[in-house]
Amino acid sequence: MDLKRIPWRIPYPCRRVVPVLLAGLMLLVGSAVCARAQDGKDTVSAESQAQYQELSASLARAMAAEKGVLEELAKRSEELASLQKAASQEISALRVQLSAFSNLLSLSSAPVEDLTKAQGVLKQVLETTASRLKELADQQAELEQRLTELADQRSLNKKQTEDLQAQKSDSPIVQTLVRQLKEVNGLLQQKEKRLKSLSDKVATLRADWVQIQEEASLLQEKFTARINERKKEELFQRSRNPLAALSLEEIRSEVERLAVFTTRPFTLGFWSEQARFFWRTGGILLITSLLVFLIVEWILVRLRRLCRSHVTETLVRERGWYCLAVQLLARSLPLAGAVVFATGYGLARNLYDTFPPLRLLVSLLLLWLFTSWGIQFLSLMKERGTGPLGTFVRRRLRLALSVARWALLAYFCLQEVLGRAGALLLIYRFFLEVLFLAWTLAVGSGLKMRIQDVHPDGSRVLSSAARLFPLWLYGVATVGLLLELAGYGLLAVLWYAGWARTAVVGLWLFVCFMALREWEKISETASAFTSQNEGLTQRSFQWLMVRLLWVVWLFAGILGVLIAWGAKRAVILSLFRVLNTPVPIGGLSFRLSGLLYAVILLALTHVGTRVFKQALRSKVFRHSGLERGLQESITTISGYVLWFLGVLAALNALGFSGTSLTVAFGALGVGLGFGLQNIFNNFVSGLILLFERPIQVGDAIEVDGIWGEVKKINVRSTVIQTLDNASLIIPNSEFISGRVTNLSFKDLRLRRNIDVGVAYGSDVELVRRTLVEIADKHPHVFKKPEPSVLFLDFGDSALIFRLRFWTTTDACIQVETEIRFEIDRLFRERGIEIPFPQRDIHIRSVVPSMESAIKGEKDEDDVSEKDRGDA
Repeated sequence: MDLKRIPWRIPYPCRRVVPVLLAGLMLLVGSAVCARAQDGKDTVSAESQAQYQELSASLARAMAAEKGVLEELAKRSEELASLQKAASQEISALRVQLSAFSNLLSLSSAPVEDLTKAQGVLKQVLETTASRLKELADQQAELEQRLTELADQRSLNKKQTEDLQAQKSDSPIVQTLVRQLKEVNGLLQQKEKRLKSLSDKVATLRADWVQIQEEASLLQEKFTARINERKKEELFQRSRNPLAALSLEEIRSEVERLAVFTTRPFTLGFWSEQARFFWRTGGILLITSLLVFLIVEWILVRLRRLCRSHVTETLVRERGWYCLAVQLLARSLPLAGAVVFATGYGLARNLYDTFPPLRLLVSLLLLWLFTSWGIQFLSLMKERGTGPLGTFVRRRLRLALSVARWALLAYFCLQEVLGRAGALLLIYRFFLEVLFLAWTLAVGSGLKMRIQDVHPDGSRVLSSAARLFPLWLYGVATVGLLLELAGYGLLAVLWYAGWARTAVVGLWLFVCFMALREWEKISETASAFTSQNEGLTQRSFQWLMVRLLWVVWLFAGILGVLIAWGAKRAVILSLFRVLNTPVPIGGLSFRLSGLLYAVILLALTHVGTRVFKQALRSKVFRHSGLERGLQESITTISGYVLWFLGVLAALNALGFSGTSLTVAFGALGVGLGFGLQNIFNNFVSGLILLFERPIQVGDAIEVDGIWGEVKKINVRSTVIQTLDNASLIIPNSEFISGRVTNLSFKDLRLRRNIDVGVAYGSDVELVRRTLVEIADKHPHVFKKPEPSVLFLDFGDSALIFRLRFWTTTDACIQVETEIRFEIDRLFRERGIEIPFPQRDIHIRSVVPSMESAIKGEKDEDDVSEKDRGDA
């Protein structure tokens, strides 16, 4: 039934001519009434006579058009009656079908396959019903609009007729107009009647379809509950030993069915039937979807080429796991696109449950995609080099995946033809399970032997892997085979499928884990060889991205494992509901999701604060002319404000309200009065340092005889970098309560002293001139105040002079060193001696024992000299 074939909208000329003519007639009548009131005559003027005649001709044309519309509405009413009859037949067929579905639902032993097919048909019924209701609602709204417009036309027609009759004119033209308006009113009444009849028919059809929709929706809910119930029953329902229940007659019949099914795809009728089915369900949408699919596949192929060109040898050496993930993804892009298209189209058109070949195609594509990931991963690991033990495991796994791919392809085809309880399918599945157990035994024994040969001493990691991996394989194979023999065949299939999908999820989790850890190590290594301010924004974003990706990795792993074991949308939504469940602790209420949001907010605050501070330094204050210390003070205070807002937002996400925050700050005040007093003291001292700025970033200060430069004023402490590039962490309170020498406070000039001693008898004037000359010639010594030389004292061994000069704080150490080198050079050239310390020792008495010892040593020396002379 196609309701859109009925042109409910009245043709344009008929909709517009009558109102316009009636409005013109109103003006003419009004003017005629005014003219009559002026001259008091009962005649119509010549000008009004011509206008009345023109209007009469227009009304005649309008009446003809209205009669044509009535005839058209009569035809459409007949068409609607035939369509209503066809719709009634369709609705009756749907009612019979819904009744059959109800009977199927009442069967306690209805197979899951039949229930699933019926549920798919119900989905199509609901789609058809929704489409019909939408069409009927649009048409009914259109009819209501036409009826409203028609009522306005009739009201205007009635008013014009009353105005003309009120003139009580005997003019033939006026009488003709009155008669024509009455005829138009009659035509409008007939049109209103027919429109109401059409509206009532549409409303009746709509009510029937609404009833079908309600019945189908109710059955859909019952089928969903029944299918879930039956799946649970079949999953845990124990049957007798499947091998003992086999019969030759059953096997013979299944072989015949399999032979028929195998020959069907080679017939032309099979493919024409599938094509007609797809055309009925999709039509133009199917062609459009196929064109979009081809375009997307072409884009994916080009993207695969781009990924291959992106992975270079240099990049592989630097970021091997990242390149492995890119290559693994790139090789499977076209196949993954085909899987997404087939699944999406089937779900969109509700064909996944009603069209078995499409479901089989999706299963085969998924199987091929999963096994391709495993085989390609093993191939890429071969390129990386895995050693003899890894080579053994890789070869066995690749062989198993290749065999499993084709074996499971045959299994899915048999299941689609024979059903899940087919005898041949049971035999084939039992054979695959035994083969899998034999393979696990062979791999486990071979792996154990090679571990002992490669590492006879027994490496702890390899030994644990050699024990756990075979045990896991033994467990999977043995439990599945025991479930099969015990009669839980569906549970055994779920067991194998769950572990297979978990292996795929684990493969991608492992690759992503290694790639993320590799990226994190590269970022840490790069930051260690860069300065603190260089690339700060990029490092902050990298830090945030790595942390967010770790969170995504964790949640993706949890969801992947749940989906791998058959978790439905309700289970996943239940997981999120658990995260949003409030947990009362005392008078507060917390949520796990709130904790996650708080962590994300704090991470964003951390990165945002660092980026904002870097932007202030590099963009806003770059050419501002402000002192460096003032810039750092403003930047640090801005960071404190951002952190304060971020912490408040995180506390709000955790569930702290205004009242709870007041209580928390009250407790914080009590803590400050006891255990946190020193921390709060340092924090307030840091704020004083930032606002008062007795010291600021970049100042050269002296603390306890140690020179250094102020690098950063933090919340609790200040970082001082010494001349040896060591960092001093000093609490802020010590700068407020203690004594600190600021060599850069308000003035960067600094006076330095160099003491030098010359020998007695030196020309002191020459010494003074030489020292002043050296200071004057140095480029980093200020000319004003002038350098000066002081004669300090007469030392024990030298005459002591002091050279005083002014220089900058940053260059003072280097200037002193260079001046000392120059003093040594010029003093040598000009003969000015720098003496060594001299001491005269006078021995007045010696103890007898020391005197005899000295004489004995002297005699021994004389004897040895005599012996050397004789020799």
